Amino acid sequence: MMKYLNLKFAATIMLAITVYACSSDDDSNSQVTVDFGTAPSSSIITTGSVNVITENTVRYHTIDFTSAPYTVTIVETENDIVVVDLGPAPAFADELKAYIDLINKSGAVIITHNHGDHYGGAANFTDLDFYAESTVANQLNNTADFTSLYPNAVIGVNGSLEIGGLEFTFDKVSNAETGENGYIHNQEHKVIFSGDLVYNLTHIYLREYTPNDTEDEINNWIAGLNMLKTNFSDYNHLFVGHNGSRSDVGTVIDENIEYLQNAQGIIKGTQTLSGGGTATTQQQVIDELQLLYPTYHEGGLLLSLPDAFFPGDPGTDWF
Repeated sequence: MMKYLNLKFAATIMLAITVYACSSDDDSNSQVTVDFGTAPSSSIITTGSVNVITENTVRYHTIDFTSAPYTVTIVETENDIVVVDLGPAPAFADELKAYIDLINKSGAVIITHNHGDHYGGAANFTDLDFYAESTVANQLNNTADFTSLYPNAVIGVNGSLEIGGLEFTFDKVSNAETGENGYIHNQEHKVIFSGDLVYNLTHIYLREYTPNDTEDEINNWIAGLNMLKTNFSDYNHLFVGHNGSRSDVGTVIDENIEYLQNAQGIIKGTQTLSGGGTATTQQQVIDELQLLYPTYHEGGLLLSLPDAFFPGDPGTDWF
């Protein structure tokens, strides 16, 4: 009997030691932190502003250029950086490159979609690998404006891929803000990079909305946003293509759905203008959206007007 009790006691002690050791390992892992040091001075970015979010093993830098605003997000880990989108123009890219050079880590670039305001700085980063959702990558590789800046092939990704020490999952929503809107997320840190599927307190680019065609892009867009809300409302951060980031992911998605519903109603004539009547011109639509959202950044809304891109440009095809 005594021998049995001794064995039982010894087994209990060993179990306790094992549980404690595992618990200690878990605690140790949960408290791992990276000493990132001081972030580069925001004074480098004279054309915009910088916001830095530091967490245990990852640091995020959002650079919002004053015009529009256009947002570049840098995801920094202990040894690497991943840059999501590159802003609209070489003037911005010079400062962006100076900022990134001070971080001084190996890097890669992800482009969310085939719009020039998201790849305009590509010529400054030709030494880095570029990645995009596979359909977006194919578009970029066949767009002369892009290939004139970045002569290498963009690497297309279906599903998930480890880039810069983090696993990024690539997906897209078709026929929304543009033909293919890529977005990327990282489950480990619960972060999503929405490109232009989500705007933050900024007027939305509606240039490619063609309500008279058989497919209604705003309906597709709203469906995509509802999908994002279902899948990612519990995420910690949503980094957008215009105006930084938000931590209240579900709320900012709801804001975008409301804006799009208003825009759709105004354009299709199912929503009355504040002054009465319905819109029949692009300017009336823009005036009404500016009235409804007076504190929003300009964004790409004015690009729907005639002459926005070139003399004689008819503007968007809403009516």
